[in-house]
Amino acid sequence: MSRQQYPRGLAHVGLTVPNIDEAIDWYTTVLGFSHVRGPETVVADEGYAGRQAANLLGDFEEMQLAHLATGNQIGVELFEFESTAGNSDADPTNPGLFHLCVIDPDVEALARRIDEHGGDHYSEVWEIFEDDDTYTLTYCRDPYGNLLEIYSHSHERIYSNSEA
Repeated sequence: MSRQQYPRGLAHVGLTVPNIDEAIDWYTTVLGFSHVRGPETVVADEGYAGRQAANLLGDFEEMQLAHLATGNQIGVELFEFESTAGNSDADPTNPGLFHLCVIDPDVEALARRIDEHGGDHYSEVWEIFEDDDTYTLTYCRDPYGNLLEIYSHSHERIYSNSEA
């Protein structure tokens, strides 16, 4: 018997940052994410959480972990490891997480806010469909080099009624 496929929800994404306290402040202040829990210290192989993390993540000594949430209940887990330093190279040609996309009806205002708070609004604001300014997007970087895209509307709204 075959199992019926269905669209699964996205629970969360995880980002490694060089300073978890600064990142919590930045993501809650600038993007308006809710701070749900943490930061908590997890030591590899110490207690249940440490054994679980060592099994899932491999070789590390200690990390900090915090949980945030977006306005549509997608979680953002922030990680800081003892060896975390520098910024993400956020190279879209490498395998792995490419970018986070947030929704704001005023794309330009959020991009300015990101710039004002240590991020970088580096691309133009684009119409998603040529000659149709209904749906717009732009690209920024957070202070840690992670790529952030801003959409004016939800993914479903933008693409469900568009022509291929």
